[in-house]
Amino acid sequence: MVIELHLHTILQQKTEAGTFRKLNMELPLGATLAVVLDILDIQFPEEGLMLIVNGRTASRADVLNDGDIVHIIPAISGG
Repeated sequence: MVIELHLHTILQQKTEAGTFRKLNMELPLGATLAVVLDILDIQFPEEGLMLIVNGRTASRADVLNDGDIVHIIPAISGG
């Protein structure tokens, strides 16, 4: 299955070809958001990330489906 992945702010992937904010990711059937975080080596505490799937708040344990649109947004503080 393939999901559309959007990475926000400091989670954007930097490569020699440039910075990637949006990419399509192929995953095995039954993959969860935790699998996506592991593949990308995103190591934030649960409360440090906002996970959105198809416009709804999600958790690391949620199973993804083909065509899902996933946003991973780090919690940022400042003032």
